[in-house]
Amino acid sequence: FRSWVGLVIPALGRDQVIAIDGKTSRRTTSKAAAAPLHMVSAFAANVGIVLGQTATAEKSNEITAIPELLRTLDVKDCIVTIDAMGTQTAIAHQIRAGHGNYVLCVKDNHPKLLESILLAHARIDAPLVAVSTSETRSRGHGREEVRRCQAFEAGNRLYKAEQWRDLRSFAVVERSRTIGDRTTVERRHYISSLAPDAEKIAHAVRSHWEVENRLHWCLDVQFGDDYARGRSGHVAHNLALVRHIALNLLRLNTSRKASIKTKRLLASTSDQYRAELLGFAMEDNKDDDD
Repeated sequence: FRSWVGLVIPALGRDQVIAIDGKTSRRTTSKAAAAPLHMVSAFAANVGIVLGQTATAEKSNEITAIPELLRTLDVKDCIVTIDAMGTQTAIAHQIRAGHGNYVLCVKDNHPKLLESILLAHARIDAPLVAVSTSETRSRGHGREEVRRCQAFEAGNRLYKAEQWRDLRSFAVVERSRTIGDRTTVERRHYISSLAPDAEKIAHAVRSHWEVENRLHWCLDVQFGDDYARGRSGHVAHNLALVRHIALNLLRLNTSRKASIKTKRLLASTSDQYRAELLGFAMEDNKDDDD
Protein backbone atom coordinates (compact mmCIF):
# COMPACT_ATOMS: atom_id res chain seq x y z
CA PHE A 1 0.00 0.00 0.00
CA ARG A 2 2.73 2.49 0.96
CA SER A 3 4.73 1.67 -2.19
CA TRP A 4 1.67 2.33 -4.35
CA VAL A 5 0.91 5.62 -2.59
CA GLY A 6 4.55 6.64 -3.05
CA LEU A 7 4.17 6.10 -6.80
CA VAL A 8 0.96 8.08 -7.22
CA ILE A 9 2.09 10.86 -4.86
CA PRO A 10 5.90 10.92 -5.04
CA ALA A 11 6.24 14.07 -2.90
CA LEU A 12 3.83 16.13 -0.83
CA GLY A 13 5.78 19.37 -0.95
CA ARG A 14 6.76 21.84 1.72
CA ASP A 15 4.40 22.60 4.64
CA GLN A 16 1.87 19.97 3.59
CA VAL A 17 -0.23 18.78 6.54
CA ILE A 18 -0.14 15.11 7.56
CA ALA A 19 -2.92 14.47 10.09
CA ILE A 20 -2.48 11.36 12.21
CA ASP A 21 -5.62 10.09 13.90
CA GLY A 22 -7.24 6.85 14.94
CA LYS A 23 -10.61 5.26 14.19
CA THR A 24 -12.33 2.21 15.66
CA SER A 25 -14.32 -0.22 13.49
CA ARG A 26 -16.93 -0.75 16.16
CA ARG A 27 -18.55 -4.00 15.00
CA THR A 28 -15.37 -5.96 14.46
CA THR A 29 -15.51 -7.33 17.99
CA SER A 30 -17.28 -10.32 19.51
CA LYS A 31 -17.26 -12.35 22.70
CA ALA A 32 -14.15 -14.13 21.48
CA ALA A 33 -12.37 -10.91 20.49
CA ALA A 34 -10.99 -8.68 23.23
CA ALA A 35 -11.43 -5.40 21.39
CA PRO A 36 -12.53 -4.07 17.99
CA LEU A 37 -10.00 -3.09 15.34
CA HIS A 38 -8.53 0.36 15.97
CA MET A 39 -6.62 1.76 12.99
CA VAL A 40 -4.27 4.74 13.18
CA SER A 41 -4.04 6.46 9.79
CA ALA A 42 -1.82 9.12 8.28
CA PHE A 43 -3.94 11.42 6.13
CA ALA A 44 -2.51 13.96 3.65
CA ALA A 45 -5.09 16.65 4.34
CA ASN A 46 -4.28 18.86 1.37
CA VAL A 47 -4.94 16.12 -1.20
CA GLY A 48 -7.34 13.92 0.82
CA ILE A 49 -5.24 10.76 0.53
CA VAL A 50 -4.42 8.09 3.12
CA LEU A 51 -0.63 7.68 3.21
CA GLY A 52 -0.45 4.72 5.55
CA GLN A 53 -2.06 2.98 8.49
CA THR A 54 -1.18 0.85 11.48
CA ALA A 55 -3.49 -1.19 13.69
CA THR A 56 -3.01 -0.82 17.42
CA ALA A 57 -1.93 -3.98 19.14
CA GLU A 58 -4.25 -5.77 21.53
CA LYS A 59 -4.20 -4.16 25.00
CA SER A 60 -2.32 -1.19 23.55
CA ASN A 61 -3.21 2.28 22.28
CA GLU A 62 -2.25 4.99 19.81
CA ILE A 63 0.85 6.00 21.78
CA THR A 64 2.63 2.83 20.63
CA ALA A 65 1.09 2.73 17.15
CA ILE A 66 1.96 6.32 16.12
CA PRO A 67 5.77 5.89 16.30
CA GLU A 68 5.47 2.70 14.26
CA LEU A 69 3.45 4.54 11.63
CA LEU A 70 5.84 7.51 11.59
CA ARG A 71 8.77 5.20 10.84
CA THR A 72 7.12 4.32 7.51
CA LEU A 73 6.51 7.94 6.43
CA ASP A 74 8.68 10.61 4.87
CA VAL A 75 7.68 13.70 6.86
CA LYS A 76 10.47 15.96 5.62
CA ASP A 77 9.28 19.59 5.34
CA CYS A 78 5.73 18.49 6.27
CA ILE A 79 3.61 19.53 9.26
CA VAL A 80 2.45 16.56 11.35
CA THR A 81 -0.66 17.15 13.45
CA ILE A 82 -1.77 14.80 16.22
CA ASP A 83 -4.50 14.99 18.84
CA ALA A 84 -3.76 14.97 22.58
CA MET A 85 -3.23 11.20 22.74
CA GLY A 86 -0.10 11.54 20.60
CA THR A 87 1.32 14.56 22.40
CA GLN A 88 4.42 12.79 23.68
CA THR A 89 8.02 14.01 23.88
CA ALA A 90 9.30 10.89 22.08
CA ILE A 91 6.88 11.43 19.19
CA ALA A 92 7.88 15.10 18.88
CA HIS A 93 11.53 14.02 18.82
CA GLN A 94 10.82 11.43 16.11
CA ILE A 95 9.07 13.98 13.88
CA ARG A 96 11.93 16.45 14.18
CA ALA A 97 14.46 13.68 13.55
CA GLY A 98 12.64 13.12 10.25
CA HIS A 99 13.02 16.85 9.44
CA GLY A 100 9.32 17.52 9.85
CA ASN A 101 7.43 19.97 12.06
CA TYR A 102 4.78 19.16 14.62
CA VAL A 103 1.59 20.80 15.88
CA LEU A 104 0.41 18.87 18.94
CA CYS A 105 -2.78 19.37 20.92
CA VAL A 106 -2.40 19.80 24.69
CA LYS A 107 -5.21 18.67 26.98
CA ASP A 108 -5.58 17.33 30.51
CA ASN A 109 -3.25 14.40 29.83
CA HIS A 110 -0.45 16.97 30.33
CA PRO A 111 -1.95 19.02 33.16
CA LYS A 112 1.17 20.98 34.13
CA LEU A 113 2.01 21.80 30.51
CA LEU A 114 -1.58 22.93 29.91
CA GLU A 115 -1.53 24.99 33.12
CA SER A 116 1.67 26.75 32.05
CA ILE A 117 0.06 27.64 28.70
CA LEU A 118 -3.04 29.00 30.45
CA LEU A 119 -0.95 31.06 32.89
CA ALA A 120 1.26 32.46 30.13
CA HIS A 121 -1.77 33.36 28.03
CA ALA A 122 -3.88 34.92 30.78
CA ARG A 123 -1.39 36.65 33.10
CA ILE A 124 -2.90 39.71 34.74
CA ASP A 125 0.29 41.42 35.93
CA ALA A 126 2.15 41.14 32.61
CA PRO A 127 -0.11 39.79 29.87
CA LEU A 128 1.73 38.02 27.08
CA VAL A 129 1.30 39.64 23.69
CA ALA A 130 0.71 37.35 20.73
CA VAL A 131 3.37 37.45 18.04
CA SER A 132 0.71 36.96 15.37
CA THR A 133 -3.04 36.45 15.14
CA SER A 134 -5.47 35.24 12.51
CA GLU A 135 -9.24 35.12 12.16
CA THR A 136 -11.54 33.45 9.65
CA ARG A 137 -15.31 33.41 9.33
CA SER A 138 -17.64 31.04 7.53
CA ARG A 139 -21.38 30.68 7.12
CA GLY A 140 -23.45 27.75 5.98
CA HIS A 141 -26.04 25.16 7.01
CA GLY A 142 -27.72 27.71 9.29
CA ARG A 143 -24.66 28.47 11.39
CA GLU A 144 -21.85 30.99 11.55
CA GLU A 145 -18.36 30.05 12.72
CA VAL A 146 -15.53 32.33 13.76
CA ARG A 147 -12.07 30.82 14.22
CA ARG A 148 -9.35 32.82 15.96
CA CYS A 149 -5.74 31.82 16.51
CA GLN A 150 -3.13 33.52 18.66
CA ALA A 151 0.48 32.36 18.37
CA PHE A 152 3.13 33.03 21.03
CA GLU A 153 6.86 32.50 21.45
CA ALA A 154 7.39 29.46 23.66
CA GLY A 155 10.74 30.41 25.19
CA ASN A 156 11.05 29.04 28.73
CA ARG A 157 7.51 29.93 29.72
CA LEU A 158 6.14 26.41 29.36
CA TYR A 159 6.53 23.53 31.79
CA LYS A 160 9.66 21.49 30.95
CA ALA A 161 9.89 23.14 27.54
CA GLU A 162 13.37 21.70 27.04
CA GLN A 163 11.93 18.17 26.81
CA TRP A 164 10.04 19.02 23.62
CA ARG A 165 12.56 18.99 20.82
CA ASP A 166 12.83 22.33 18.97
CA LEU A 167 9.73 23.74 20.65
CA ARG A 168 9.32 27.27 19.29
CA SER A 169 5.73 28.33 19.84
CA PHE A 170 2.39 27.64 21.46
CA ALA A 171 -1.02 28.67 20.19
CA VAL A 172 -4.53 29.23 21.50
CA VAL A 173 -7.23 28.41 18.95
CA GLU A 174 -10.77 29.55 19.68
CA ARG A 175 -13.80 28.51 17.68
CA SER A 176 -17.18 30.12 18.27
CA ARG A 177 -20.30 28.74 16.61
CA THR A 178 -23.60 30.60 16.41
CA ILE A 179 -26.83 28.80 15.55
CA GLY A 180 -29.85 31.07 15.88
CA ASP A 181 -29.59 32.81 19.25
CA ARG A 182 -27.20 30.28 20.75
CA THR A 183 -23.42 30.72 20.69
CA THR A 184 -20.93 28.10 21.88
CA VAL A 185 -17.19 28.66 22.30
CA GLU A 186 -14.50 25.99 22.17
CA ARG A 187 -10.87 26.71 23.00
CA ARG A 188 -7.92 24.43 22.34
CA HIS A 189 -4.20 24.74 23.02
CA TYR A 190 -1.24 23.58 20.93
CA ILE A 191 2.54 23.41 21.03
CA SER A 192 4.60 23.49 17.85
CA SER A 193 8.08 23.41 16.37
CA LEU A 194 6.90 26.04 13.90
CA ALA A 195 7.63 29.72 14.34
CA PRO A 196 4.72 31.60 15.99
CA ASP A 197 2.86 32.07 12.70
CA ALA A 198 -0.85 32.11 13.59
CA GLU A 199 -2.05 31.67 10.01
CA LYS A 200 0.10 28.60 9.38
CA ILE A 201 -0.74 26.99 12.72
CA ALA A 202 -4.46 27.71 12.26
CA HIS A 203 -4.34 26.09 8.82
CA ALA A 204 -2.66 22.99 10.27
CA VAL A 205 -5.27 22.75 13.05
CA ARG A 206 -8.12 23.26 10.60
CA SER A 207 -6.68 20.56 8.33
CA HIS A 208 -6.54 18.12 11.24
CA TRP A 209 -10.22 18.73 12.05
CA GLU A 210 -11.04 17.87 8.43
CA VAL A 211 -9.80 14.30 8.89
CA GLU A 212 -13.08 13.57 10.66
CA ASN A 213 -15.15 14.69 7.67
CA ARG A 214 -12.97 13.63 4.76
CA LEU A 215 -11.74 10.29 6.10
CA HIS A 216 -13.64 8.94 9.11
CA TRP A 217 -17.07 10.20 8.01
CA CYS A 218 -16.56 8.85 4.48
CA LEU A 219 -15.48 5.45 5.80
CA ASP A 220 -18.55 5.23 8.04
CA VAL A 221 -21.23 6.69 5.78
CA GLN A 222 -20.01 5.82 2.29
CA PHE A 223 -18.25 2.51 3.00
CA GLY A 224 -20.19 1.30 6.05
CA ASP A 225 -17.05 0.72 8.11
CA ASP A 226 -18.84 0.82 11.46
CA TYR A 227 -21.38 -1.77 10.23
CA ALA A 228 -18.82 -4.24 8.87
CA ARG A 229 -18.76 -7.44 10.93
CA GLY A 230 -15.47 -8.93 9.75
CA ARG A 231 -14.21 -10.63 12.91
CA SER A 232 -12.19 -13.74 12.11
CA GLY A 233 -8.45 -13.74 11.48
CA HIS A 234 -7.18 -10.72 9.56
CA VAL A 235 -10.48 -10.01 7.78
CA ALA A 236 -11.21 -6.70 9.54
CA HIS A 237 -7.66 -5.43 8.99
CA ASN A 238 -7.63 -6.45 5.32
CA LEU A 239 -11.02 -4.88 4.58
CA ALA A 240 -9.95 -1.63 6.28
CA LEU A 241 -6.94 -1.53 3.98
CA VAL A 242 -9.11 -2.19 0.91
CA ARG A 243 -11.42 0.69 1.90
CA HIS A 244 -8.43 3.02 2.12
CA ILE A 245 -7.31 1.91 -1.34
CA ALA A 246 -10.78 2.47 -2.80
CA LEU A 247 -11.09 5.90 -1.17
CA ASN A 248 -7.69 6.92 -2.51
CA LEU A 249 -8.58 5.77 -6.02
CA LEU A 250 -11.80 7.79 -5.98
CA ARG A 251 -10.07 10.90 -4.62
CA LEU A 252 -7.21 10.70 -7.13
CA ASN A 253 -9.63 10.55 -10.05
CA THR A 254 -10.44 14.05 -11.31
CA SER A 255 -12.08 13.17 -14.63
CA ARG A 256 -15.54 13.65 -13.10
CA LYS A 257 -16.71 16.16 -10.54
CA ALA A 258 -18.90 14.03 -8.30
CA SER A 259 -19.30 12.88 -4.74
CA ILE A 260 -17.69 9.71 -3.38
CA LYS A 261 -21.12 8.06 -3.39
CA THR A 262 -21.74 8.93 -7.05
CA LYS A 263 -18.29 7.76 -8.11
CA ARG A 264 -18.78 4.43 -6.35
CA LEU A 265 -22.13 3.93 -8.08
CA LEU A 266 -20.62 4.84 -11.45
CA ALA A 267 -17.69 2.47 -10.91
CA SER A 268 -20.10 -0.39 -10.19
CA THR A 269 -22.10 0.17 -13.38
CA SER A 270 -19.50 1.35 -15.92
CA ASP A 271 -16.67 -0.93 -17.00
CA GLN A 272 -14.91 2.01 -18.63
CA TYR A 273 -14.95 4.22 -15.53
CA ARG A 274 -13.92 1.32 -13.30
CA ALA A 275 -11.00 0.57 -15.59
CA GLU A 276 -10.10 4.27 -15.52
CA LEU A 277 -10.04 4.23 -11.71
CA LEU A 278 -7.83 1.14 -11.67
CA GLY A 279 -5.45 2.58 -14.25
CA PHE A 280 -6.31 0.25 -17.14
CA ALA A 281 -6.67 1.61 -20.67
CA MET A 282 -9.82 0.66 -22.59
CA GLU A 283 -10.67 1.20 -26.22
CA ASP A 284 -13.04 4.12 -26.74
CA ASN A 285 -15.38 2.10 -28.94
CA LYS A 286 -15.71 -0.77 -26.49
CA ASP A 287 -19.20 -1.18 -25.06
CA ASP A 288 -19.45 -0.97 -21.27
CA ASP A 289 -21.74 -4.00 -21.28
CA ASP A 290 -19.13 -6.26 -22.91
